[in-house]
Amino acid sequence: MSGSGLDLADVVLRLFVDVVCVGMLAAMIAQRRPRRGLFVVFSTFNLALFCVLTVISAQHIGPAVGFGLFALLSIVRLRSEPFSNQELSYFFSALAFALINGIRLGNHLVPVLLDVVLLLALFLIDHPSLHRSTTRQRVTLDIVVNDPAELRAELAHRLGTEIVEATVVDVDYVREIMRINVRTLQPAGVAEPSGTMTDLAVEAGA
Repeated sequence: MSGSGLDLADVVLRLFVDVVCVGMLAAMIAQRRPRRGLFVVFSTFNLALFCVLTVISAQHIGPAVGFGLFALLSIVRLRSEPFSNQELSYFFSALAFALINGIRLGNHLVPVLLDVVLLLALFLIDHPSLHRSTTRQRVTLDIVVNDPAELRAELAHRLGTEIVEATVVDVDYVREIMRINVRTLQPAGVAEPSGTMTDLAVEAGA
């Protein structure tokens, strides 16, 4: 089809490129961020956004629809527990692949070059040789600490390791406990564990 309709060959080609990019992204996630369920979330959002953008670009719908789409993405609650900053970078990269490949530009070389640039950036910036491995734990703390710096120091003292990231999940002021998602450094030479976070309760004197 031509004109304002869909060019099936063009859509298939762009979809193929998008799937290849997401596949390479999945390989990096499996090796570097082996957290269960990440690929399902990322690939689903990627393909859904690709389909929406394909329809938008074919029907010449106004830019207001595109802005509305991003507004919707900004308020959707993606998960029951927060992503780490590194995982968010992979998520937005999956969305970027859908944007790059989902819009018909007429020149296939430009989106392919942008895909390559993004993949190379992810490969180099999050390369394991540049970072020590980490492990994730869901910690229940028996005190409430409101200052972020004091909280990291308290966690480092009780866990006996360096804290990379600490995200407060909830605070119970009645029982005076906090639940925190914590990322800590692994000893040198230890690979990053796969699967979900482990639960750990730390008490005074630990």
